[in-house]
Amino acid sequence: MVDESMPRKIMIYMVALLFATPLFAQFDFPAMNGRGAGMGDAVTALDDRESAMYNIAALAHLDGSVVATGFRQSFMAKGMGYFSLGAATPVGFGSGAVTLVHFGNSDYNEQCASLSYGISLGESISMGVSFHYLHSGTSDPYYEPLNRVTFSLALQYAPTEAFLVGFRAFNPVAVVSDDERSLRVPALFNLGFSYKIMEDLLAVAEVEKNLYQLATLRFGLEYIFVEDYAFRVGINTQPVIYTFGFGLRKDHFGVDIAAEFHNVLGFTPQMSLNYKF
Repeated sequence: MVDESMPRKIMIYMVALLFATPLFAQFDFPAMNGRGAGMGDAVTALDDRESAMYNIAALAHLDGSVVATGFRQSFMAKGMGYFSLGAATPVGFGSGAVTLVHFGNSDYNEQCASLSYGISLGESISMGVSFHYLHSGTSDPYYEPLNRVTFSLALQYAPTEAFLVGFRAFNPVAVVSDDERSLRVPALFNLGFSYKIMEDLLAVAEVEKNLYQLATLRFGLEYIFVEDYAFRVGINTQPVIYTFGFGLRKDHFGVDIAAEFHNVLGFTPQMSLNYKF
């Protein structure tokens, strides 16, 4: 007897692949922080103690050592998990950080190890630079592992206490590269804005341009509804994903929990922890 549900299952699977394709470009790591994930992944214009783990310009304002870790399971799918670990500390006139992000399993995996430094250029401008070692590999002996070294640059400008502009360029050398293997590492450019509407309400917006894909728009809100507790919502495009999350800040410790929802692929949970010494 023929299973009449098989054509439907195959169609759903093909649609899922179609939507998932732009999400998993090689080495296109998401921001491994629950705060940003809850606000549509609009992170370029965030400036706080855990931002140093993914926003190198924010390192300039770090006033103490921080360690952080993050977990993410994309669409609850096996082999689609991310893990991150990082540490940052004031060094000289700025702050330095080391981070590691791992994606996948033994069948296919990617790693990004980064060494970063951020410095203030004045009362309202800060910048950061990060050098990345990228590696990918599989369990297939015929697959040649990819190893690359690249860099990223970031700027933040705060014309007022309530308004912040951020810019980030990841792997900009791909713009002038004619190496086919280098094109497997995307060139990403992000421009973000954050505005404190009220003391307890923050709005963020961001546009990300992958050199070979359509621009992605991201929007989010964060509301501090009780002292030390935050609620967040957001949305991003290409494809459309809705996000929400919660956060807790207590003395030296912070925890952020978020979830993203895709109407075809389902939920992506994420959590991050940070501790400031």
